Amino acid sequence: MNIYKLFSKKIIICAFITLLLVFLQGWMQTAQSQFLPLIVASQQEPDFSSTGRPGRQTSGESRGNCPATKLPLTALMPTSHWGKTAIERPTFWFYVPYSPQEAPIGEFVLQDVERNDIARMPFILPQTPGFASVTLPDERTPLEIEKWYRWYFKVYCDRQRSSSPIFTQGWVQRIALSSELKEQMYKDIIYTADRVWYDAIADLANRRLAQPSNAQIVADWNRLLKAKGVEIELPSSEAIAGNVIFE
Repeated sequence: MNIYKLFSKKIIICAFITLLLVFLQGWMQTAQSQFLPLIVASQQEPDFSSTGRPGRQTSGESRGNCPATKLPLTALMPTSHWGKTAIERPTFWFYVPYSPQEAPIGEFVLQDVERNDIARMPFILPQTPGFASVTLPDERTPLEIEKWYRWYFKVYCDRQRSSSPIFTQGWVQRIALSSELKEQMYKDIIYTADRVWYDAIADLANRRLAQPSNAQIVADWNRLLKAKGVEIELPSSEAIAGNVIFE
């Protein structure tokens, strides 16, 4: 009798496990079909195309006292000459083909839409040419949400500033983002949903600095620079030189 009961229990357990496996298989197939569109959506190419504002993504050819370079001074921003940020004091990135010896003086200018100066900060370039950044210092007034600001990044190739600077020019607008969106930004490059350009490029630059040999980060960097509406042709092998030094 005990043997019969034990045998019956084993049959019941086996049947239960079989039903459970069938249920889990069906649930996984349903879940996969439901979440597949989300996975595909996260792999869509970034799109920063938009109506343009007056600006200059590249400086053009070298002139004045500046030496000739293979690549021009380039602002890492969309071809529309503007982008958004969710940060009070954002970081701006540039490709600078000059050393401090070739371009000893620089200046970053931030203005409101009426061209009133918010900040005018002289700086020295990093020691080597490459990707350089400007971060608004903590003592500067933070950007106001929904307001537009014009910026200029200038370099002079003589200390007397006897010739016109080589420069790029663009716009930034600070926006408010939910904490949930901020947490997801880098994972799926969701910055592109609201064209939060400055935070996207700054995040990737920081990751490249921390992990210069990470192939996935380099691929994401190239993907962002060549995205629709950005289309910057700069070799990823160029070094990230770091922040300019304010005088």
